[in-house]
Amino acid sequence: MTEQEENWFNILKKDREDNAKILDKPSMRGIKKSVVEKYSDQAHFIYELLQNANDAKATKSEFELNTDGLYFKHDGKILFSISNPEKEDEDQQHNRLGHINSITSIANSNKFESSIGKFGVGFKSVFQYTETPHIYDPNFQFKIEKFIVPVKLENDLPNRQDDETVFYFPFNKPDMPKERAYSDILEKLKTLVFPTLFLPILQEVAWCASNEKGSYTKRSLKKEQKEDITYEQIELYRQIGANKTTERLYLFSRPINENQNLIYSIGYFLDEKGKLIPKQFPAFCYFPTKETTGLNFILHAPFLLTDSRENIHRSKEHNTKMIDLLSQLAADSLLILKDLKLIDDNITEIIPYKMPVGDGFFAPFHHKIKQKFDKEKILPAKDEYVGKGNAYWAEDNSVIELFSDEQLADLIKNQNAK
Repeated sequence: MTEQEENWFNILKKDREDNAKILDKPSMRGIKKSVVEKYSDQAHFIYELLQNANDAKATKSEFELNTDGLYFKHDGKILFSISNPEKEDEDQQHNRLGHINSITSIANSNKFESSIGKFGVGFKSVFQYTETPHIYDPNFQFKIEKFIVPVKLENDLPNRQDDETVFYFPFNKPDMPKERAYSDILEKLKTLVFPTLFLPILQEVAWCASNEKGSYTKRSLKKEQKEDITYEQIELYRQIGANKTTERLYLFSRPINENQNLIYSIGYFLDEKGKLIPKQFPAFCYFPTKETTGLNFILHAPFLLTDSRENIHRSKEHNTKMIDLLSQLAADSLLILKDLKLIDDNITEIIPYKMPVGDGFFAPFHHKIKQKFDKEKILPAKDEYVGKGNAYWAEDNSVIELFSDEQLADLIKNQNAK
């Protein structure tokens, strides 16, 4: 810590101490409670930590859980910073706010185009389990008291690697028994849903507890480009003890525009033989929300979410645009799936060929995909793909064996019938 940084740290500490006195007033205590307890599922902060590790350009991360607390470490290249506390409003507007300023604030964080978020309100959910989060960084070592007050630590962690950032959350909250904190977090670590899939940098999440360990990893097998669509075959590994599962999928992605690193994606799952299979998941905004899409493939976009990060704001124009872009990507990806020989008679199990029910928020997927089938030769015939006007669906496979294409053409008076 330089002399300038230490001076700013002391000013910041004094400012946050003054604010903490206000938060302790009976009339203000509800603010703290509403921020900490806004998530319906316990230990949601696990996702928040992974989000910030990705923002710090980390490729690997690890949780170490014991009965007294939780350690989280990552190899991020972006280290903690501090900015002038007297210019926080200006720095926030220009994306210059220091990490320590942000992590000791409430809903005052940088929002870079290429990042998910910088220590926003989500980090505060750690206070469900601890009174004093500790942060050990190559530049700064401090803990947070009274929800927002940074306190300098005199000693670094003895085993911290030089290029490592470590968070430590002691289980010292009076109304949260250590046993419950341990079990809540262990259960969350075991049941993360594709935590690395939509993070552009973080590739590995490992964890260990007293008698258990596990990991989530992502591997790209093949990556190609067609115009502005990147498509890659991905394997996702999940391991708990000796039990290992693998998910395979083709992921199609586009940038939101030429000037941004933010992307949106559609993913189709594959079986062991490499064929498309239907699978339903909630909509993702880097991590799973609680939005049911009704679609048999997975989707992700940088949606604007409600404060709990559980739902998509229906009324936001940005989110309507995201759905429109995603549905167009889903339609355009069909031509690539055809080139990959992945479209067969089972395609109707994947695409939303029936009108969706509900509020219609995801209805554009049906409309855009239908338009693509109307215009392109995508429907699979015996040895080729044909357009809608020349495709005839056999309700029974024996009909296919009974009639040749030529006989079908003569029967229905359509020389292009398939």
